[in-house]
Amino acid sequence: MGTSGSYGGSGNADWKQTHDAFDALPVAAPSGTGPQAPPDPTDVQQQLLDNILDALSTALQNDDADRGSPPAAGYPLSALLTSPRASGGGGGGAGGTHTPNGRAGAGSRRQVIKGSARGAAALAGAYALRNGDAARLQELGLHLSELRNLRPLAQISRILQTVLGDAGHPDEAALRKAATRYVKAVLLDPEPPAQQDGLRGLVTEWIYELALVELGSQKAQGNLTAQEAIAKQRLIRSWLERRLKHIGIPDTRHMTVREFSATAAEVTREALRMLRARRS
Repeated sequence: MGTSGSYGGSGNADWKQTHDAFDALPVAAPSGTGPQAPPDPTDVQQQLLDNILDALSTALQNDDADRGSPPAAGYPLSALLTSPRASGGGGGGAGGTHTPNGRAGAGSRRQVIKGSARGAAALAGAYALRNGDAARLQELGLHLSELRNLRPLAQISRILQTVLGDAGHPDEAALRKAATRYVKAVLLDPEPPAQQDGLRGLVTEWIYELALVELGSQKAQGNLTAQEAIAKQRLIRSWLERRLKHIGIPDTRHMTVREFSATAAEVTREALRMLRARRS
């Protein structure tokens, strides 16, 4: 399950509670093949899904280097971007040593809030390119004319590499996967998601991918087939999207990249709070 690879998981009490809640969720393996929308969960499943999201949000907040709250002054772009070309102009080539601004090793703290801001910087770059906004691309050290000379997939790769760099830790792979989904949607879809929808989707996908890192790294207490595990994942993703569907997002259309990233951090903080709150 998920993107964890050989990662052994955090193994603390918060994640054990999340894992136990995941194990308690009953689900039948899907019939047929291919992607399928999960059925509406039963009342019992809804309660168990809420238990999972409650435990998940608590674990993520307690793991987070910023304890679930961004700094009052926000993050400077230099603290979010990997490429030395970013946040200061310079050439548009791919050379240079990448300085990681994400989670780099087993002893480093998880960057839930900051990771969301980093993913949002990549997403802001995609919207800037789609809209022909040279000024916002310049914030990232990118140049509109150079990007327009690239094929779409190369544009996506350049933005992601400039902002996120290489994924040296499962959390970084999860962030890149979440960001890639929405950067692609902005640059490849005939009708890209509105900026507020894209930001909401990125935050939701980031939380989901972090869940997979941990849940996939711990031994299941029961005996699940691969199909049953996939069915559980789909239920969790669907329920997470439903719980965060109405989270408030301000109008981001005229925000700078830094403002867009700061908004993502605040939305992520609110998302974790909402997931801990019980539905009425």
